[in-house]
Amino acid sequence: MCTGKELKLAECSHPGIGSHNCNHYGDAGVVCEAGSPVRLVNSDNRCSGRVELYHDGQWGTVCDDTWDLNDAQVVCRQVDCGIPLSAPLNAAYGAGSGPIWLDDVNCYGNELSITDCRHRGLGVSNCQHIEDASVVCEIQHPPLQPLQLICGRDKLQIGLDLAGVASSGFDPFSGNLAARNCSQFRVRGDVVWYEVEAREGVCGNTLRTNSTHAIYSNSLFIYPRNVSFGLPARLPFSCAYPLDTDASLNVAISPFLSLAAGISGLGSKAEASMSLFRNSNYTDKYPSGQIILPVGSPLYVGITVEEVDSSFVVVLEDCYATHSSNPDDPMRYYVIQNKCPTDHRQVSVTKSGLSLHARFTALLFLLQDEYQDTFLHCSLSLCNQRSSSCVPSCTSRRSRSVSTSEPLKPLTIGPIIWVK
Repeated sequence: MCTGKELKLAECSHPGIGSHNCNHYGDAGVVCEAGSPVRLVNSDNRCSGRVELYHDGQWGTVCDDTWDLNDAQVVCRQVDCGIPLSAPLNAAYGAGSGPIWLDDVNCYGNELSITDCRHRGLGVSNCQHIEDASVVCEIQHPPLQPLQLICGRDKLQIGLDLAGVASSGFDPFSGNLAARNCSQFRVRGDVVWYEVEAREGVCGNTLRTNSTHAIYSNSLFIYPRNVSFGLPARLPFSCAYPLDTDASLNVAISPFLSLAAGISGLGSKAEASMSLFRNSNYTDKYPSGQIILPVGSPLYVGITVEEVDSSFVVVLEDCYATHSSNPDDPMRYYVIQNKCPTDHRQVSVTKSGLSLHARFTALLFLLQDEYQDTFLHCSLSLCNQRSSSCVPSCTSRRSRSVSTSEPLKPLTIGPIIWVK
């Protein structure tokens, strides 16, 4: 049951979709009154020409008596064109044939149909076809929309449908980014692709960062076809990249568990890897898998993030040990928390917030007084060193740096097996 104000039939009250006690002999139907269609003819484009109205099974014309821009505005709206530019009289687009359906048309300009305006009555006229009315409307192309945006780690790519761009009156091969010389494209199937390197300043890229993301923005400009000078369509686009990426040391301190090194984000996330080294020069790396170490041995941990834009540096957020390879294990033993060592006697951060490499040394002892396998996990963040101070301040426990970044899946190494 409908009140008549609903936008969709499904919004009316009913016993439920698929719930009924009917057969197809009870199928419902409707008969609607159709508005009189209007067309513009005898022109080289769809937004200008002689005005014709369809009524009673045939097309007819409109007399130009009292015809003006208000009347043209209603017609231009009916045929999905822009504002009226002129309302020509005296069969400017040629004399029509058949009935003259309207005469003495007088519109306010806000009517939905030309037949809603005041007139003498359908088919009532004292005119001849030499007085047929016409309109010239602004040609309004459908808006250009990007077909697809791909936010890769090293490139931003924007794709446009060739046919769609052409039908909108634009040249799909005319584009350039904010920098005029950045106009290279490639065609793949029915799509033309423009791309730009994901770095600040390249081709006019702008970069802004918040507490969680780095956002690159640019615009693609596409120009009208067959026009010596015309304003281009502007298609702005942006890609947001998480500033947080996490790593876990991919060596478990366990004899039977081996994990692959590194972590890969999904498309827009930075790729990070964490490794355990045998020396403080970070030149001799342990292979992935189990590592057997004496209790109290120093762990030299190095982390590398693959990032194209040199504006960013990696910051150690939290690093902690667990007895499982699960970085979400609630039983955690922090060595770095809120970007700072938990105990300066046992943890030393040698590099954080300076480059795309981070390093620290930690002395790990037995957790819970048991010789169990140990895994080390680290969460990281990317910091824009051009707009922020990225080196953590850890002069005292009270002044530790606090991050508002949201944690992601950490990098893990392990298992580490402790021996007496």
